[in-house]
Amino acid sequence: MRYVLIVSSKANPKSLSQLKSALEYVQKNNSELYSKLEIRYTEYAGHASDLAVELSKQFGDTITIVACGGDGTIHEVANSLAFSKTPMVCMPFGTGNDYVKTVIPDSKKWDILHYLCNLDKVTVKAIDLIKIDSYDASGEHIKEWSSYMNNVASIGLDTEVQAMAKVIVAKKDTPFNRNTAYIQAALKALFGKRGHDFKFELELEDGSRYVSDKSRFTLLSICNAGYYGGGFCPAPQADITDGVADICAIDDVSLLRAIRLIVLYRLGKHPGNNGVSMFRAKSGVITATASSGQLMGNYDGEDFFGQKVRFEVQHEALNLGFFPDGGWKSL
Repeated sequence: MRYVLIVSSKANPKSLSQLKSALEYVQKNNSELYSKLEIRYTEYAGHASDLAVELSKQFGDTITIVACGGDGTIHEVANSLAFSKTPMVCMPFGTGNDYVKTVIPDSKKWDILHYLCNLDKVTVKAIDLIKIDSYDASGEHIKEWSSYMNNVASIGLDTEVQAMAKVIVAKKDTPFNRNTAYIQAALKALFGKRGHDFKFELELEDGSRYVSDKSRFTLLSICNAGYYGGGFCPAPQADITDGVADICAIDDVSLLRAIRLIVLYRLGKHPGNNGVSMFRAKSGVITATASSGQLMGNYDGEDFFGQKVRFEVQHEALNLGFFPDGGWKSL
């Protein structure tokens, strides 16, 4: 098996330096593995997606594409490889690395050299993606704000927090701000507008239908995996292979309750609390009810808009490689 590493040029400089050192080590100590590696660096926004499509069409399942970047790079590659034969492996080069918290639970113990040296030990399994489709007020599909999603989509307060966090980092891109931007933004947003006007209906796991009896919520998250926003855990029981999305809806709550819930939400201890509803759904529709008629959401950290948003779980849509347990212990 050949491995094509798609490396984000905007990745953490420390990770890029470690990759260079790791490649030098492999070249010197494992020439067979080194001969299987090919490196492609991204050159523009969306390049990871373009590379994944090009490579998949050309080589199919004779290669594995290794997404080397943060959650954005992983999203681009996963979206491009949906329903293809080409497997994908995640190698975290970002700051938050939220998706790998689900697919590589012990990722903090790994380094880049060990990831490289364990590529031949990867086990490929088919996992789920979630299709997000946005529509305008006339019912027209908005292609540029529709996508396959591998991690979490959300509408409401956390979308505003995501936008604020991007501004914090853009104004002062420091390691501290990168690591704390979401928390800084969350605290700021709590004292602003917490309620958002929308309704939703779901096709639940058992085939029954649920229609919300309210039209104002703090947030709604649609989860394939368990973490987003720099470590927040909206779906502690999420399983990327079960064919079901975990849905978390939080009512429009008071400031005091919001402060308490955001702490629980970060720790994944919010289910069962007053004002929190959890569902397991195969599909659903979220519709704006405000006079502006516009939803603002994000999937895998990418912003999207629409008057109506539909989601549907795509079971076994992506071939994902999983590193062996304990592979970080030896080369």
